[in-house]
Amino acid sequence: MNIARVLAVVRHEVQEILKSRGLMMAIFLPPLLMTLIPLATVAFLGRAIGTETSGDMNDLGPLLQLMPELRDWQAGEVVMFIVLNQFLVFFLMMPLIIPMSIAAQSIVGEKQSKSLEPLLATPIKTGELLFAKALSAVLPAVLATWAAFLIFLIVGRFLIESDRVYNALLNPKWLIGMLILAPLLSLLSVSLALIISSRVNDTRAVQQIGGFIVLPIVILGVAQTAGLILLNSFTFILGAGIVAALDVIILRVGVSLFQREKILTQWK
Repeated sequence: MNIARVLAVVRHEVQEILKSRGLMMAIFLPPLLMTLIPLATVAFLGRAIGTETSGDMNDLGPLLQLMPELRDWQAGEVVMFIVLNQFLVFFLMMPLIIPMSIAAQSIVGEKQSKSLEPLLATPIKTGELLFAKALSAVLPAVLATWAAFLIFLIVGRFLIESDRVYNALLNPKWLIGMLILAPLLSLLSVSLALIISSRVNDTRAVQQIGGFIVLPIVILGVAQTAGLILLNSFTFILGAGIVAALDVIILRVGVSLFQREKILTQWK
């Protein structure tokens, strides 16, 4: 792989992103909303339940069986912990959602603007081209996710009164999730979007089809809240390994399906 050619494409893609108001909104608006909503909820819950000791802990039986250490917590703290864990799952959705618009625009949008054909006519290899375009979409998505998570941690420190609840946000599983799993999920989302966008002529079709990729994360969050599964460091590392393998496979599939000659001759 020629790094110089890859970086040249990345620089070009980043410049195009900075010129597009729509793409800039797609990068910054989801993290903003998905950070403000949890913070507002935390502020509301903090006033509503505080460190209230009353409440039926039996309703939390399935979760307490998975995490017996929570039995020593007050009822209000357990409720806050559950809500925060549910919201933290949303941060894993950001690197899936944010790059979808970028990746769709990267192929379909450039095809419509007639800026893709000159690039395909250059000596750059298909693998280098797709990797560069994937990297161009992954980087802003991951950086935006990290920034949102950092803001959540900083502001959350002032809104969460319980040290036990706040320290749960610093659990190694979430560091693994943000630093390792999030970039891998973003690459998975982008790779799928690039494959889809190479087969269709409408960016909306890419976004609609690619939107289904967030369903597994939503299901995991619901299953954790219901006490059916426990998301811990091991499951995050296991998930990262599985997603990494999928990334390699899908990138290879994308290279094999990306038909440069067909795009040059038929996408007119």
